Parts: sequence; C-alpha cells; structure tokens
Amino acid sequence: MGGAALSALVLGQLALTGPVAAVPGLSIRTTTGPSNSVAKSQSATCPTGTTVIGGGGAITGSGLGQVGMDIMLPLAGGSAYSVTGREDENGVAGNWAVTASALCAPAPSGLVTVSGSSAPSFGTSNWFEKSCPAGKHAIGVGGAVVGASSSEVILEDLRIQQSSVVVAGVEDGTGFAGSWWLDATAICADPLPGEQRVVDDSSYSSAAVQSVVATCPAGTRVHGVGGEILGGEGQVRLTEMRATSSTTVTVRAMEDENGFSSNWKVRAYAVCAN
Repeated sequence: MGGAALSALVLGQLALTGPVAAVPGLSIRTTTGPSNSVAKSQSATCPTGTTVIGGGGAITGSGLGQVGMDIMLPLAGGSAYSVTGREDENGVAGNWAVTASALCAPAPSGLVTVSGSSAPSFGTSNWFEKSCPAGKHAIGVGGAVVGASSSEVILEDLRIQQSSVVVAGVEDGTGFAGSWWLDATAICADPLPGEQRVVDDSSYSSAAVQSVVATCPAGTRVHGVGGEILGGEGQVRLTEMRATSSTTVTVRAMEDENGFSSNWKVRAYAVCAN
C-alpha cells in the first residue's frame, strides 16, 4: 500500500491533552488508537486556530522490535500529525497500538511546509534531504518509507538540521527484493525567538532497548521533534519519538526478534524556543 493511502488511514478516537503551560498558544495533542495486530494509522489533530509545527509517535504492546513506524507525517493543510505502524514480514502474535503526538501552535511567522521524494532504490539503505526556503529554519520533520507492503524497510532517521531535514531508511535484516523510496517533509518558519537545537545520544552499546531524552534549556519549550538510530543496520526499529513533556523529547528503539550483537545508539533532537 502506498504512503499516501496509508497516511489516510485514521483509526480510533481522539484523546487530547491540555495546553502546555508557559508557552501561549503552544500545545501538545496526543491520541492512542486500538490495540490489535493489524497495520493501522493514528492522527493527533490540532485545535481550531492552530497548526502542526512538529510531531511524532510511539508503538506500545507486543513485538515492538518487529513493528515499524513507517509513516510519520503532518497531514495536508497542517491540521494533524499522522503515524502509521506496520508489522514486519514475520508478523507479531500479540497486540500493539499506535500513539500519535502533534505539537500545535498559531502559525509562526513565515510558516511553510515543503515535501519531496528520493528516487526509487534497490539498495539496502537510502537517505533524502529536504531543504527549507532561503532564510527559513526547519522546526518540524516528517518522513515515510514507501514501496514495501510490510515493515521490511525501516524508517530509522528523522533529523532536524537548522535549514533542512534528513530522512533515512534501511532494509531489515532479511532484506527486500523490490524497489523503495523515501518521502520527506520539512516544516519551516522564520527563526523563532530564542531558538536552539538540543541533541542528545544514548550510550553506544548492544543493549536490546535504548532510549534518550533531550531537554530544552530553562526558559524554552519544545517546538520541534526529531530522532534517529545510529548503527542499527536494519535490525533495530524506533518505538518512540515524541515530545513527552513541554520541555523534553524522548526517543526509544528496540532490536528485532533475532537480536543484534553489534553496538548501536539512538539520538534525540529537540528544537527549543521561547
């Protein structure tokens, strides 16, 4: 199923949180869908008068290293942020759920969303960079791996650089015979007041689960979310990448059912501003 079709799947009822304190107009909206063992999408919708400036998601339940967040994108028009989860080709016996999280705010100055796609590839890994228009900074990122019917290609990187975003994917440990490509979306705006990027890494080890939290400096709040796996070689999947409070971004990943003997780590990106 193509990326656009999967992104359009929106299952479950919305369960929205309240506004984030101390940042007028900025809020985090979070919603979790049904727990079962089928591919599904979940969207967190922004309140009237606000738009998506960033987002992320999480997978909870069984078989986490075998379920990929293969599509993590703002929906057209900026009304919501959507996350799609799919099992790998071996399937998962237990149930799991998708959580979507949206950072919402009145449109900041110069807000624009730009998207692009890489060329189709038969390679084991690929990456694609999408730049913001001149003079604008990237504050949010979305990405998708497209071409496989199950999570045989892993969306492992969603990086926010100052004026661009980078999305990367890699085939899983058993490979994928077909061609695939990457979609990338950059949410861009004029530089924000007090804007800075915080990047934090977990330890570099062979632990089955790794996580890291990036924390904004005092007086600033999370305005953008990013994350990546380093060294996973297609045997590690993201299970969480989202703002877990008004000042923190959490990124977590887990090895697949076969484990992975080499060292790897995760990295969290927080775009912080006043």
